[in-house]
Amino acid sequence: MLKANTLLIAAVLIATFAAAAGAWPLDEPVAAPDNGRTEVILFTPAVPNALARNGYCWTPSIALRRAGAWRCMIGNAIQDPCFTTPESSDAVICGANPATSEVGFLMRLTKPLPTVASTSSSQPSPWIVQLAVGQGPESGPYAMPPHKTYCSAATGTLPIVDGLALPYLCWEANVESKPKLGDTQIGLLGDFNKIYAHVWTVTEISFVANPNTAPSEPPFKLTDRKIIALEKVWE
Repeated sequence: MLKANTLLIAAVLIATFAAAAGAWPLDEPVAAPDNGRTEVILFTPAVPNALARNGYCWTPSIALRRAGAWRCMIGNAIQDPCFTTPESSDAVICGANPATSEVGFLMRLTKPLPTVASTSSSQPSPWIVQLAVGQGPESGPYAMPPHKTYCSAATGTLPIVDGLALPYLCWEANVESKPKLGDTQIGLLGDFNKIYAHVWTVTEISFVANPNTAPSEPPFKLTDRKIIALEKVWE
């Protein structure tokens, strides 16, 4: 029954996005999540058993827009996001990452957390997402998208591809090396959408770095644009 539901959702995704693709036709089906729906997880890190460090937080997190997530500093290094924890009123948990299973560390606050006004937004803005790649990765030395591809909110300068800023950049699990010149890279536009049967989708942008770019030419070249479903979402 689960397999039948997944196939039905995939069919709906194909029909829904065929019109939205415009100048970028769908050459292959949009992969539905394995269990037929996107798993949404409110990430709450456990207190790690690691050496504590000292630092401070001066503003809400850029990577994760939710209460209790902060942008912090240890020496000259920025930590974003760091999380408040009910176990300690004078510390936050930094460096935890559910995609890589990193537990992070406790940061003792040298200054009180800032007071900020509460805000809300109707547009979803997750921290990390896992792409649904049911049809398997493409072949090649740096195939994109590979299995277990994650995308996380960028906190620095955003790459501009074909006039579009990419607020989410993607990476493959257990691969630490950076892509070489000419390798295909992917990012997300951040236009998250919840559709049939609680499936989240987003526009995926594939691009390569332009070699020997002149000052008047863009540094990145668009190679593909399509809608993709999400396997997991961490908020």
